Amino acid sequence: MRIEGSTIKGMTPRVENATTGLVERTEMFIQEEDGTVTVLSFFIFVMFLMMGGIGLDTMRQEMARASLQATLDRAVLAGATASTEAGARTIVEDYFAKSGQSDYLLAQKDGDISTTLNAAKVTAGAELSLDTYLMKLAGVPTLSASGTATAEVRIPKLEAILVLDVSGSMASNSKIQNLQTAAKDFVTTVMNSSKPGDTVMSIVPFSFSVTPPQSVFDALAVEETHNYSTCLEFKENDYQHATLSSGSSSLSSGIPVNQMVYTSVYGDFDNLDSGWRSCYTDEYIRILPYSTSITDLHAKIDALQPAGNTSGNEGMNWGAALLDPTFREVTASMIAAGHLSETLANVPSDYDEPETLKAIIFMGDGANTTSYFFDRSSPKYRGKFSDLYEVRFQERVFKYAYNIYNVDWKKYGDDGKSRCSQNRWECVYDVAENSPEYSVYYLRNPDTGKFWSVAEEKWIEANTFNNFESTMDGFISRTQLDWEMAWGLMSPEYYGQTTGNWGPWNDYIGSEFVSGSMKNGLMQNVCKATKTEGVVVYSIGFEVPVNGTAENQLSACASSPAHYFRASGTDIKSAFSAIAANVKQLRLTQ
Repeated sequence: MRIEGSTIKGMTPRVENATTGLVERTEMFIQEEDGTVTVLSFFIFVMFLMMGGIGLDTMRQEMARASLQATLDRAVLAGATASTEAGARTIVEDYFAKSGQSDYLLAQKDGDISTTLNAAKVTAGAELSLDTYLMKLAGVPTLSASGTATAEVRIPKLEAILVLDVSGSMASNSKIQNLQTAAKDFVTTVMNSSKPGDTVMSIVPFSFSVTPPQSVFDALAVEETHNYSTCLEFKENDYQHATLSSGSSSLSSGIPVNQMVYTSVYGDFDNLDSGWRSCYTDEYIRILPYSTSITDLHAKIDALQPAGNTSGNEGMNWGAALLDPTFREVTASMIAAGHLSETLANVPSDYDEPETLKAIIFMGDGANTTSYFFDRSSPKYRGKFSDLYEVRFQERVFKYAYNIYNVDWKKYGDDGKSRCSQNRWECVYDVAENSPEYSVYYLRNPDTGKFWSVAEEKWIEANTFNNFESTMDGFISRTQLDWEMAWGLMSPEYYGQTTGNWGPWNDYIGSEFVSGSMKNGLMQNVCKATKTEGVVVYSIGFEVPVNGTAENQLSACASSPAHYFRASGTDIKSAFSAIAANVKQLRLTQ
């Protein structure tokens, strides 16, 4: 039904056009509040999604960069050990191939790799492109990661100390011979890898103790008590630092270090048992300080002989001291005395000298063992007034015999000598021209007062001994020796067996002994002290029990577990070879 010109009841007639409707609908939408939270949530979600995408992609970028840089670092470090430029690049490429990153390694550029006689420098770069996950929503489709690394081997100057165990156990299983071969190869390799004069080596043999050469002994402040040896007796505090010029034993503070008593646990008079001597005086066992000569270093190594117990603490103490800058005072004294070249005036160098590497190679074949000392806190058998006397006389020759009733009646030659025992004749002697002086020794028994004639091996009464001035032909002097001089001629065992008095033996064995465990603590103290100063310490356990005391102590002394090497038999040559390669001290410079 069509209706025109009328209205339907209850409805208001309206007239609309397109413009009016649009405006009204817009106003209604603006005023409408339903759905507002949904729109806001959508925008927040999008924002978080973008932020999360950025974090995820940048994290992936950093992980890729770190992996790339790690491969670069390892590759150039390994490449720097190569002897040729081509070899160095081959090693770098091999590292990237094995890590599956060959496509990222950049091509070699001029100057990236250079090798010389005693230095090498290897530089490599890498770059990769990473597709983004969510950052592409913000218009960033890819991210890049790159890195560069440079490793440099530079040893224009090297100060190295070989601290070598020559205790008695090195005599077994050809150990001393295997050590000599390996150590000489090490010397040759290291010396030939640097310019002449730029590598300075010292050799410190140790057993019961360490024997410095006379030139070093004379340069130090030492309280000398005898002239038998040059060994020094260190205090506990002397192991707390790497130098001999501070602490209790000092060459600069005015407090002298004690001279070690020279004696032996066992041995006859003037024939101390070589295996138990407190100090060894033989030339072969003395320290060879600051040598630049392959020939001299080889000769010292070839001369080494095994004997005695083990004192690794003393070996390390001397090794650390020879690298300490304060030892230049000793160097200066040796140069002035003509024992060192003037070119070594700056040796040892300062610890912070950037162009000098300081290294100790410490080889041991067993655990530290006990050493013995006479009581130092309440000395009864040290100092003056020992029980040993030295009597000096000069040999005389027969001149003539005369008759006591007629002094002008003289007989010469064999006829005269034959009358010396007759009552009516007196014989006259005279000192021969250039006649040498002689010494004989007498040991007093403190319990009986009698004197043991060492030469005649018999006891004499005290009054006989005291009348030598008038009864001994050619008598010159009688001297009561200090204990330090006495012990250089006899052992505590000899004193006890001769006199029946075992006081000195008990004092020496039981009062001031330093056990193996005590030496371990002292050794670790000085190992720590020298490492703190930047010295690199390598150690070799030569045929030592696995996880035994010796191995644990040697490993702890090394700069790190990677600086400790096990060796047996001829394999010790491999250990020294590995150290020779590592002693170049690779370091990242970029």
